[in-house]
Amino acid sequence: MSSDAQGIGVPSFVHSSRFLIVTMGGRLFAVDASVVQGLLTLDEVESPDAPEIHGVIYRRVDLTERLALEIDSIDTNARWVLMAEGDLRKSIRVGSVHGLMELPLSRMLPLPPQFTGPERFWYRGLILFQNSVAPILNTRWMFGDMVDLPSEVRAGRSGINPEHPVIKGGTC
Repeated sequence: MSSDAQGIGVPSFVHSSRFLIVTMGGRLFAVDASVVQGLLTLDEVESPDAPEIHGVIYRRVDLTERLALEIDSIDTNARWVLMAEGDLRKSIRVGSVHGLMELPLSRMLPLPPQFTGPERFWYRGLILFQNSVAPILNTRWMFGDMVDLPSEVRAGRSGINPEHPVIKGGTC
């Protein structure tokens, strides 16, 4: 007889996270859905540097430059992803949005040991999506919340490998 049949409730604490899966520069990325505030087409945005919705400005984070990605062609699939964390408002332009994905934390993969440089700051881990892998973007890095690191690491343009990342409020 199962515990449910006996009238004993068994809690099922399956911790999960949701991610918005996007393409930038022809590569898949995962954005923590908890920071996503909305999606806009390129036509819905007047300023390419800072989308504004109802008087709220979402400053652009140029991940194409920071991650040395190819520039996406502007087509009907391109979107602005509006993000917020605390009082900070940021936006990224993506080539396409594949949708939301929810998965248990146990299915998030750590970065492999080959990630030894500044990319350890850029990504929180990896997830499998369809027949590919999507790095999970580190929102603290995107929002510029890293301190005591050389500006090249914060910007994502350095091959240096700092021994100990310092992040406000915790680790990557």
